[in-house]
Amino acid sequence: MNAKKVWTIKDVLLWTSEYFKKNDIQSAQLNAEMIIAKVLNCSRMELYLKYDKPLNLIKRKEIRNLVKKRATHYPIQYLLGETEFYGYKFLVDEGVMIPRPETEILVDAVISYIKQSNNDQWNILDIGTGTGIIPISINKYFENKEVNMHFLATDISEIGLENAKKNIELHNIKNIKPIKSNLFENVSTKWRIDIITSNPPYISDKEFEDLQKEVKDFEPKLALFGDEKGLTYYKKILQNAENFLNKNGKIFFEIGANQKDDMEKIIHHFDYKLIDIIKDYNDLYRVLIIEKINKKQEVI
Repeated sequence: MNAKKVWTIKDVLLWTSEYFKKNDIQSAQLNAEMIIAKVLNCSRMELYLKYDKPLNLIKRKEIRNLVKKRATHYPIQYLLGETEFYGYKFLVDEGVMIPRPETEILVDAVISYIKQSNNDQWNILDIGTGTGIIPISINKYFENKEVNMHFLATDISEIGLENAKKNIELHNIKNIKPIKSNLFENVSTKWRIDIITSNPPYISDKEFEDLQKEVKDFEPKLALFGDEKGLTYYKKILQNAENFLNKNGKIFFEIGANQKDDMEKIIHHFDYKLIDIIKDYNDLYRVLIIEKINKKQEVI
């Protein structure tokens, strides 16, 4: 940016968008709007209402520094420290997996199941909670309704748990308890669970090379990889879930785009039944709803 020129918001927007395009940043215009709006503490819409407003050197330098970092493919969510999920604002720290729109389908499925039930008491366990988007979004939906909900949100990552705690505090939620736990390790079997939700690491080794640079180079591998075929954590959860689930308790899994067939075999192997499969916005199988088979004792 030439310091002698009088730079308006319009000028900076155009410059930033073009700079991103040259550096192969997807959604260049949107990224430019988000960064400039963040620095100016306004909405993206307000940028266009103030199109001709000059920007001083301090603001331009702040914008330039963020733009240059984003041009390295550093994720915009980490850069801004926040993202939107299910219509709510969530804080996102470097070192946690960035929320994806596909996970909203899992949240929708849980909400729909609860609405169709006659129960007004729910114990819900979210495994690998990360930013806490799943329990927080479900809780927010039911906060003004006559439903009594208790959530346990587990993660093995200290960074993830701290990020979840920040978001729980941001949304002023009292009934979500975050704990450090490797899957069920620190979950008491005395705490009977109605619903388990999980978006576990499911990226396979083969899929890694096709990931965007933003994901491959910057997001935590601990939150992404689930072994060669991406299935390890599903197996571990199914292997232990029966010790915690109430009768007719359900598991809601988010899965990878090509994991449906493998997951059906795994589910059968562990004596669960598949209740429903839900597709995402790209017509790919994305959410599985599973129930433990309650085998009747044989009569002698």
